[in-house]
Amino acid sequence: MSLNTEVFGTMAVTGGVGISDNTTFAPLTVSNNVTTISTPLEVNGRDVMKEIDEMRDALLLLKRDVDMEAKYPKLRELKDAYERQLEKYKTLEALK
Repeated sequence: MSLNTEVFGTMAVTGGVGISDNTTFAPLTVSNNVTTISTPLEVNGRDVMKEIDEMRDALLLLKRDVDMEAKYPKLRELKDAYERQLEKYKTLEALK
């Protein structure tokens, strides 16, 4: 890992960052090409996950449980069928 500036706890990084696989850096873990951040992620004082949740809610998207969908594929099929039907009704409403 190469960093020009490091501050542990609240990670401040300037310059280039190179993180290899199977690396842990405070709340950041990279393993099997997956980067996991175990603390809230804020950008310019805005909580990124909160913003994503608010967008999902505003768009009326269903909350997904990917692990359960993997275990029970019918869940994914039902979600997809619901979304298709909802789009049909929205189209009909828009045409009225």
